Amino acid sequence: MGKMNVPRIIIGGVVAGILCFIGDGIVHGVLLRERWMQVMANLGRKAAEEQPVHMVYYAVYDFAKALLGVWLYAAIRPRFGPGGRTAVIAAVVTWALVIPIALLGLIPSAFFGRRFALLWSIDGLVVMVIAIVVGAWLYREGDTASSAKT
Repeated sequence: MGKMNVPRIIIGGVVAGILCFIGDGIVHGVLLRERWMQVMANLGRKAAEEQPVHMVYYAVYDFAKALLGVWLYAAIRPRFGPGGRTAVIAAVVTWALVIPIALLGLIPSAFFGRRFALLWSIDGLVVMVIAIVVGAWLYREGDTASSAKT
């Protein structure tokens, strides 16, 4: 069991972050677009795509959750072994922490309904699994210097 390979966590996290950003764009900008328009109208606010500064926030959020997911994969890999099964476990745990648990806390505020939260969660799970599996696929144990010699 070696040390975690931080450069590979970052590389995997960046790739997974890009996939999360694209996937979340599809989820929120296409699949849930009409529901978001209704939520924002009910709040008397503009839709997010009308405010480009929000895209920066979403990109940072997607990179942060992707980095967390790939780091979690690297952290649990010694116990669960390398591969897709472990990557899916890391993705599901990351997803649970950043999407449905947060949404459960927001449901009483009535910004949106339970069905919207459920759809967001399910769609988000698909995106998270794809992104973290790809990011984890890029991860390798050990430092880059010793990997280059072998």
